[in-house]
Amino acid sequence: MNELFEQFNCDTQHRVQAIFSSIFVLQNRMQTAGEKLQTEISMKQWLLLAMTEFCPEPRTLTNVGNLMGCSRQNVKKLALALEKKGFVRLLLSNNNSVLIELTEEVKRYADEIGERHMKALSLLFADFSEEEIEQLFSLYTKLYAGLERMENYAEELG
Repeated sequence: MNELFEQFNCDTQHRVQAIFSSIFVLQNRMQTAGEKLQTEISMKQWLLLAMTEFCPEPRTLTNVGNLMGCSRQNVKKLALALEKKGFVRLLLSNNNSVLIELTEEVKRYADEIGERHMKALSLLFADFSEEEIEQLFSLYTKLYAGLERMENYAEELG
């Protein structure tokens, strides 16, 4: 990746292309590393648990999917696998939406794996100062705003 960044560090357009490409590379590498840290569930399943925990009520497949940036069908597939492992219960609501309910198994797992996750995050961000983390957080907010514009543009074309 260092060579790629060196090649693309010539002007703004090339830097933007390098950043865009590297987001996918980072995602793949973080998923691979994360799945070596935890073997009970996949990183996507872990993300579903995390997003469900922070999702405002009602915690439907659709609402959790919106937080995760994926379809209701993808969330359902992940949730069914987690249900088989005892991490969630899928319940039918009054309006026929499917609700995701976290079980006590999530707490057990979080207690078991929490130290590993904290160490992994510590290693990932070891080269960042608190100010840089704050800046990166702010820049990610801007990136999400740009993503919304990109999604709107894609819908206009479609």
